[in-house]
Amino acid sequence: MSARALFLCLALAGAARAAETPASAPHSVEVNSIRNPEMRSYRSIWAGLDAFDEYRRMAPAAPLRFRVLGADGKPVATAEGLALRLASDEGSTPVAIDAAGLVDIARSRAAYDADAYFILNQKRGRFSARPEIRTPGLPDNVRRLGDLRLACRVSVAIAKDQIPFLARAAINTLMLSTDWCGKKDMNASFPAEGELESAVISHGGRSAELELESHRDAYMAPLGNPAWPDDALITLKYAAPAP
Repeated sequence: MSARALFLCLALAGAARAAETPASAPHSVEVNSIRNPEMRSYRSIWAGLDAFDEYRRMAPAAPLRFRVLGADGKPVATAEGLALRLASDEGSTPVAIDAAGLVDIARSRAAYDADAYFILNQKRGRFSARPEIRTPGLPDNVRRLGDLRLACRVSVAIAKDQIPFLARAAINTLMLSTDWCGKKDMNASFPAEGELESAVISHGGRSAELELESHRDAYMAPLGNPAWPDDALITLKYAAPAP
């Protein structure tokens, strides 16, 4: 199996979610005159929070936040004009998005029981989000492998909750495992914040260069390789900007 299988599976999961109709959302919720707005079930996010708690040992010092992405899959340059709220038939509560496009999500049993939805004031398909798990104190160009492993666990937990049972079963068959992140030969693609010259993983005096994606704006992290512990660091070296 290709080491990029996880990337494919998450893409399939995303496609399955995109194919869902908004009919499953609460009917009486006002959507600020936006037809077919971007929505996400709070219960799906709750599954991600559960995964974060279960695998917290991978990144014990890192908080969980969610980063808003544009249609191109890259972080938004500014959150100006974006408004997020958590809504159900019982009411609506605004959810803050900071200037960098980061969102903190807390547990709410009331929102879970009410089957609430996160609703963004933008049309469906224009924006998405991904877990942002970063251990404090690291340089901007350094990633900790345990942080990435935990982010994968959160993403997969949310994806599994969003897609039908048969779709999950098909992906399990493709993966030859129910553990989409921990498969021994599993590498996963993670975006960088610009064109990369190299990505090097290191720990305990040894190092190895990681594969870059074709556009050199993402790198392949060895999530399933037990030879690299959670404390291994990935140093991203960015290409010099063009004149």
